Amino acid sequence: MHAFAHSGEDEAFRSELCAWLAAHLPAEAVPEAEAERHRFLRAWQRTLAAGRWVGVHWPREHGGRAASLQEQIIYTEEMARVRAPAILDPIAVNIVGPLLIRYGSEAQRARLLPPILPGDEVWCLGFSEPGAGSDLASLRCRAERDGDAWVVSGQKVWSSKAHIADWCLLLVRTDSDAVKHRGISCLAVDMRSPGITWRPLVQLSGRSEFNELFLDEVRVPPANTIGPVNGGWPLVRAALAHERGTLWAFEFKIRLQNAAQALVDLYRRRGIGALRQDVAQAYIEAQIFAAHTLRILPRLHDAADAPPEAALQKLFGSEIQQRTCELAMALLGPDGALSGAAWQEAYLYSRSVTISSGTSEILRTLLAERALGLPRG
Repeated sequence: MHAFAHSGEDEAFRSELCAWLAAHLPAEAVPEAEAERHRFLRAWQRTLAAGRWVGVHWPREHGGRAASLQEQIIYTEEMARVRAPAILDPIAVNIVGPLLIRYGSEAQRARLLPPILPGDEVWCLGFSEPGAGSDLASLRCRAERDGDAWVVSGQKVWSSKAHIADWCLLLVRTDSDAVKHRGISCLAVDMRSPGITWRPLVQLSGRSEFNELFLDEVRVPPANTIGPVNGGWPLVRAALAHERGTLWAFEFKIRLQNAAQALVDLYRRRGIGALRQDVAQAYIEAQIFAAHTLRILPRLHDAADAPPEAALQKLFGSEIQQRTCELAMALLGPDGALSGAAWQEAYLYSRSVTISSGTSEILRTLLAERALGLPRG
């Protein structure tokens, strides 16, 4: 049962999308090799953009469809139903683009938005640092004004796709005397600028989608400052609201439900009775998570800032994902190292999900303070 009643217009939207997917969905699988995979995903994103099926939540004047919450749900459902490939650059579409639309200048929107939807220019995020991850306001990467430029020096880490990115949405400290939540500015930095180097971080799965970024006196035009100088913290919160927002929440709901069903199917094949209750518990948790997602979607959709419910979804969703993958590996036993490649990679990747977008410890603190009103420790 859907938590939302779909109108005739919603179903017309679904029919249009289904017809388009039937005509354009790639028949071939996504390649495994990184360079080939990037070419494939860029071509697929460009095809989607030509049909106006990327960034459906963007305003029409910027190439989107101004999709309603119901239409965004339909879009996510149908893309999952046909197992459509991912796009090359969800960071730009779901985080950078909405940020520029809301806070960018007219000149910034005119230059930076058009290449995003077709994947012509790729973005990475320069948020986390070795000493400022979940406590992002402690960032130390600094930008100092020198005549007609910001001069940026510092280090960033966990920057997805920095090795292929054209632009970086970079958070820097522009006032070292201000309290830590102030004195932060947001810059759009050309990744071809002199002084930028990167180093890949190899994951347990063998992939290298994350990178360390090093900035050594990188000169950035002041016109590339997004929003007010020293007023970047509200932009950070808005970016996190999009990252943990409507589309992410609903996509994660579908992924967890699919993983829970796959776990049940695996249990039926392996038949390890000692794990029956654990598998049932994981399946129940995924269904409860799905129901809770549908209940809070309107709040996530309407929020300009990240509400406590977004932290709740990320916290429990990531922990349910870890438990599901752990159970799958227990069911596979020694075979998991030989024939369980999909579950094996999912298990290895799941170790990171309670860290990315805020660690479980930080999110529990946030919920205690903002949702329960408990005093700061």
